[in-house]
Amino acid sequence: MAHASSFQTSWLSLTATSAVVLALGLGATGCSRRDDHDNAPVAAAEGNVTGNVVYPEQVHWAPYAEPTEHAFTVELPVGWPVQGGLKRLSTGEVRPWLRASAPDGSAEIFIGDPELPDFTPPTPALAAAGLTEGKTYMPGEGRALTLSPYHDGQTFSAEWGRGKIGAHCDDVTPTGGKSQPAAAAALESALGGRSTQVSWSAGETRFSCGYRGRPGSAWVYAATSLDSRGPFQVWDTRTVGGFIAWPEHWGLAGTAFAHAARSFAADADWLKRQPGWSGDRLRASPKIFATMSGPAEEALR
Repeated sequence: MAHASSFQTSWLSLTATSAVVLALGLGATGCSRRDDHDNAPVAAAEGNVTGNVVYPEQVHWAPYAEPTEHAFTVELPVGWPVQGGLKRLSTGEVRPWLRASAPDGSAEIFIGDPELPDFTPPTPALAAAGLTEGKTYMPGEGRALTLSPYHDGQTFSAEWGRGKIGAHCDDVTPTGGKSQPAAAAALESALGGRSTQVSWSAGETRFSCGYRGRPGSAWVYAATSLDSRGPFQVWDTRTVGGFIAWPEHWGLAGTAFAHAARSFAADADWLKRQPGWSGDRLRASPKIFATMSGPAEEALR
C-alpha cells in the first residue's frame, strides 16, 4: 500500500534521532531479583537464559528511569543498554518510547514510537480543501492529524512492523499474523469502557529476518482505536511494540518485553506538574502497555 512507507519512514527517522539524545546509552542498573528456589540464578545480562520458556523469576531486573523529563520508569534485565525517552508532539501530546538490547546482541525489545502521529481518515470535505492522504490537518488546540485510512491492529502491526524490523534486520519476511480480540477488549476496558462510537483493535505479525549476521525472528504488536465522537473521526496507535532475537534467546526477549510492558509506571511527581490534559496520555500508559504482555507471552508458546 502507498501509505505503508509513512510508517517505515517514521521509524527510520526515530533511529536517526535517537543517536543524539543525551544519556540514553546507559544500561539498566540498580536492584535485581532472583529465583528463591535456585541457588545459582541465571544471569540474564550475560545472555545465559535460552529457549522458548523463560520465567520472570529467572531474570535479574533493574529499574530504568526515563531521562528527559523523568516521566516514567520501567524494569529491564540487568545490564541491557537502553535508549528511551518522552517526546512531545505538542504541549498535550506525549509519546513514551524505549529500546533495550541484550549485551551480546542476541535480542532486543522496543515499546512505542515517538514519531507516530494521530490520524484522521480522508473525506471529500478535506480533499476539497486540498488535504489528501499523507497531508496534515490542523483542527485547532495544537493538534496535528495525518490523513490516512483507518488500520486495524493486525494490519498496522504488519505495515509499521516491516519498517521497524527492517531498520535492524535484513531480508524481513512476514511469516504470519492474527488479530488479538482479547487484548483489544482489555484495552477498551482500561480506557473507559464500551462506546458505540469508539472501536478498538489489536493484532500481531511475526517476521523472519537476518539479525546481526544470524537467522532471527521478530514479533510485532499494535493496537489502534477509531473515535467517531467528534465532528470528524480520529484514529491512533494506542500502543506498538515487539522484540527480535536469535532462536536460542527468543524466550528471553519475549519475557523481557512482557515484563517491561507490565512494569511501566508513570512518575507521580511528573503527572502533578502537567497542566490540563497534557498528562492524560501518559497517565493511561501503564494500563495500555500492560495489555501487550499477554499476547507477547502467547507468542512464546
